[in-house]
Amino acid sequence: MLEKHKDIKFAINLLIYILYIIIIPIIIYDMFLIIQTIMNPNDTPDFFGYKTFSIITGSMEPTINVNDIVIVKKAGINSIQKNDIITFRIENETITHRIINITNQDGRLVYTTKGDKNDVTDIETVEFEQIEGRYVTKIPKVGKLFSILKNKYVFCLILILLIICYLIQKKTIQKKKERKEKRKEYERKKGLQ
Repeated sequence: MLEKHKDIKFAINLLIYILYIIIIPIIIYDMFLIIQTIMNPNDTPDFFGYKTFSIITGSMEPTINVNDIVIVKKAGINSIQKNDIITFRIENETITHRIINITNQDGRLVYTTKGDKNDVTDIETVEFEQIEGRYVTKIPKVGKLFSILKNKYVFCLILILLIICYLIQKKTIQKKKERKEKRKEYERKKGLQ
Protein backbone atom coordinates (compact mmCIF):
# COMPACT_ATOMS: atom_id res chain seq x y z
CA MET A 1 0.00 0.00 0.00
CA LEU A 2 2.83 2.38 0.89
CA GLU A 3 4.58 1.58 -2.40
CA LYS A 4 1.42 2.39 -4.39
CA HIS A 5 1.08 5.70 -2.50
CA LYS A 6 4.67 6.59 -3.43
CA ASP A 7 4.00 5.76 -7.09
CA ILE A 8 0.96 8.04 -7.12
CA LYS A 9 2.93 10.88 -5.49
CA PHE A 10 5.74 10.39 -8.02
CA ALA A 11 3.24 10.50 -10.91
CA ILE A 12 1.62 13.68 -9.56
CA ASN A 13 5.00 15.39 -9.09
CA LEU A 14 6.08 14.31 -12.58
CA LEU A 15 2.86 15.74 -14.04
CA ILE A 16 3.41 19.02 -12.18
CA TYR A 17 6.98 19.31 -13.51
CA ILE A 18 5.81 18.55 -17.05
CA LEU A 19 3.16 21.26 -16.69
CA TYR A 20 5.85 23.69 -15.54
CA ILE A 21 8.08 22.82 -18.49
CA ILE A 22 5.26 23.23 -21.01
CA ILE A 23 3.12 25.98 -19.55
CA ILE A 24 5.67 28.43 -18.12
CA PRO A 25 7.30 29.13 -21.51
CA ILE A 26 3.84 29.47 -23.08
CA ILE A 27 2.81 31.93 -20.35
CA ILE A 28 6.00 33.95 -20.82
CA TYR A 29 5.47 33.94 -24.59
CA ASP A 30 1.79 34.97 -24.23
CA MET A 31 2.59 37.73 -21.73
CA PHE A 32 5.30 39.05 -24.04
CA LEU A 33 2.81 39.14 -26.94
CA ILE A 34 0.07 40.70 -24.81
CA ILE A 35 2.41 43.52 -23.72
CA GLN A 36 3.44 44.12 -27.35
CA THR A 37 -0.20 44.17 -28.46
CA ILE A 38 -1.03 46.76 -25.81
CA MET A 39 1.98 48.91 -26.72
CA ASN A 40 1.54 48.59 -30.53
CA PRO A 41 -2.08 47.61 -31.27
CA ASN A 42 -1.67 48.02 -35.05
CA ASP A 43 1.35 45.69 -35.37
CA THR A 44 1.47 41.91 -35.23
CA PRO A 45 3.37 41.03 -32.06
CA ASP A 46 6.68 39.21 -32.47
CA PHE A 47 9.00 37.28 -30.20
CA PHE A 48 12.59 38.43 -30.85
CA GLY A 49 11.73 39.09 -34.50
CA TYR A 50 9.79 35.85 -35.03
CA LYS A 51 6.03 35.78 -35.56
CA THR A 52 3.67 32.81 -35.42
CA PHE A 53 0.51 32.28 -37.40
CA SER A 54 -2.01 29.47 -37.29
CA ILE A 55 -2.98 28.04 -40.69
CA ILE A 56 -6.75 27.72 -41.18
CA THR A 57 -6.99 26.79 -44.88
CA GLY A 58 -5.44 24.11 -47.06
CA SER A 59 -4.17 26.46 -49.79
CA MET A 60 -0.51 25.60 -49.10
CA GLU A 61 -0.90 21.82 -48.81
CA PRO A 62 1.09 19.60 -48.79
CA THR A 63 3.90 22.01 -47.75
CA ILE A 64 1.85 23.58 -44.94
CA ASN A 65 -1.35 21.97 -43.63
CA VAL A 66 -4.43 23.15 -41.78
CA ASN A 67 -3.72 23.58 -38.02
CA ASP A 68 0.03 23.93 -38.56
CA ILE A 69 1.73 26.89 -36.93
CA VAL A 70 4.08 28.76 -39.26
CA ILE A 71 6.99 30.71 -37.89
CA VAL A 72 8.11 33.68 -39.98
CA LYS A 73 10.87 36.24 -39.56
CA LYS A 74 10.99 39.73 -41.00
CA ALA A 75 13.31 39.85 -44.00
CA GLY A 76 14.91 42.72 -45.85
CA ILE A 77 13.49 43.81 -49.17
CA ASN A 78 16.55 42.54 -51.05
CA SER A 79 16.51 39.11 -49.43
CA ILE A 80 12.98 38.12 -50.44
CA GLN A 81 13.15 35.99 -53.57
CA LYS A 82 10.85 34.20 -55.99
CA ASN A 83 9.64 30.83 -54.51
CA ASP A 84 9.95 32.11 -50.92
CA ILE A 85 6.92 31.47 -48.74
CA ILE A 86 5.75 34.67 -47.05
CA THR A 87 3.03 35.70 -44.65
CA PHE A 88 1.36 38.96 -45.58
CA ARG A 89 -1.65 41.07 -44.73
CA ILE A 90 -4.37 42.14 -47.11
CA GLU A 91 -6.88 44.30 -45.24
CA ASN A 92 -7.68 42.34 -42.03
CA GLU A 93 -6.66 38.97 -43.42
CA THR A 94 -3.33 37.24 -42.91
CA ILE A 95 -2.25 34.90 -45.72
CA THR A 96 0.72 32.56 -46.10
CA HIS A 97 1.50 31.85 -49.77
CA ARG A 98 4.45 31.38 -52.09
CA ILE A 99 5.91 34.19 -54.23
CA ILE A 100 5.69 33.18 -57.88
CA ASN A 101 6.76 36.47 -59.45
CA ILE A 102 8.40 39.76 -58.48
CA THR A 103 7.95 42.82 -60.66
CA ASN A 104 9.03 46.43 -60.47
CA GLN A 105 6.12 48.85 -60.85
CA ASP A 106 7.08 52.52 -60.77
CA GLY A 107 10.16 51.83 -58.64
CA ARG A 108 8.27 49.63 -56.15
CA LEU A 109 8.65 45.86 -55.89
CA VAL A 110 5.34 44.03 -56.25
CA TYR A 111 4.98 40.36 -55.34
CA THR A 112 2.56 37.97 -57.05
CA THR A 113 1.64 35.10 -54.75
CA LYS A 114 -0.17 31.78 -54.99
CA GLY A 115 -1.04 28.94 -52.66
CA ASP A 116 0.72 25.69 -53.64
CA LYS A 117 -2.63 23.86 -53.85
CA ASN A 118 -4.42 26.67 -55.70
CA ASP A 119 -4.78 26.62 -59.49
CA VAL A 120 -4.67 30.39 -59.93
CA THR A 121 -2.58 33.23 -58.53
CA ASP A 122 -3.92 35.48 -55.80
CA ILE A 123 -6.10 38.31 -57.12
CA GLU A 124 -4.26 41.05 -55.26
CA THR A 125 -0.52 41.62 -55.47
CA VAL A 126 1.53 42.29 -52.36
CA GLU A 127 3.89 45.16 -51.58
CA PHE A 128 6.83 44.88 -49.20
CA GLU A 129 5.08 46.87 -46.45
CA GLN A 130 2.35 44.20 -46.28
CA ILE A 131 4.78 41.35 -45.64
CA GLU A 132 4.83 40.11 -42.04
CA GLY A 133 7.79 37.84 -42.66
CA ARG A 134 9.41 35.04 -44.63
CA TYR A 135 8.66 31.43 -43.71
CA VAL A 136 11.24 29.86 -41.40
CA THR A 137 9.59 26.62 -40.29
CA LYS A 138 6.34 25.09 -39.15
CA ILE A 139 5.09 23.28 -36.08
CA PRO A 140 2.69 20.61 -37.34
CA LYS A 141 -0.84 20.19 -35.98
CA VAL A 142 -0.68 22.50 -32.94
CA GLY A 143 -2.67 25.41 -34.37
CA LYS A 144 -5.83 24.47 -32.48
CA LEU A 145 -3.91 24.27 -29.21
CA PHE A 146 -2.35 27.71 -29.79
CA SER A 147 -5.69 29.29 -30.66
CA ILE A 148 -7.18 27.81 -27.47
CA LEU A 149 -4.24 29.14 -25.41
CA LYS A 150 -4.63 32.62 -26.95
CA ASN A 151 -8.10 32.84 -25.42
CA LYS A 152 -7.72 35.12 -22.38
CA TYR A 153 -10.11 33.03 -20.25
CA VAL A 154 -8.21 29.82 -20.97
CA PHE A 155 -4.95 31.66 -20.33
CA CYS A 156 -6.21 32.84 -16.91
CA LEU A 157 -7.51 29.35 -16.07
CA ILE A 158 -4.13 27.78 -16.90
CA LEU A 159 -2.34 30.45 -14.88
CA ILE A 160 -4.61 29.75 -11.88
CA LEU A 161 -4.07 25.98 -12.23
CA LEU A 162 -0.33 26.51 -12.39
CA ILE A 163 -0.41 28.63 -9.21
CA ILE A 164 -2.54 25.98 -7.45
CA CYS A 165 -0.10 23.23 -8.52
CA TYR A 166 2.79 25.31 -7.21
CA LEU A 167 1.08 25.94 -3.87
CA ILE A 168 0.20 22.25 -3.45
CA GLN A 169 3.75 21.25 -4.26
CA LYS A 170 5.15 23.87 -1.87
CA LYS A 171 2.86 22.66 0.92
CA THR A 172 3.88 19.04 0.30
CA ILE A 173 7.57 19.95 0.48
CA GLN A 174 6.95 21.92 3.70
CA LYS A 175 5.14 18.94 5.28
CA LYS A 176 8.01 16.61 4.34
CA LYS A 177 10.47 19.05 5.90
CA GLU A 178 8.41 19.28 9.11
CA ARG A 179 8.14 15.47 9.36
CA LYS A 180 11.88 15.15 8.85
CA GLU A 181 12.55 17.69 11.62
CA LYS A 182 10.10 15.96 13.99
CA ARG A 183 11.78 12.63 13.23
CA LYS A 184 15.22 14.12 14.00
CA GLU A 185 13.87 15.65 17.24
CA TYR A 186 12.30 12.33 18.22
CA GLU A 187 15.54 10.43 17.52
CA ARG A 188 17.54 13.05 19.44
CA LYS A 189 15.25 12.78 22.48
CA LYS A 190 15.33 8.98 22.24
CA GLY A 191 19.13 9.06 22.13
CA LEU A 192 19.26 11.18 25.34
CA GLN A 193 17.18 8.65 27.35
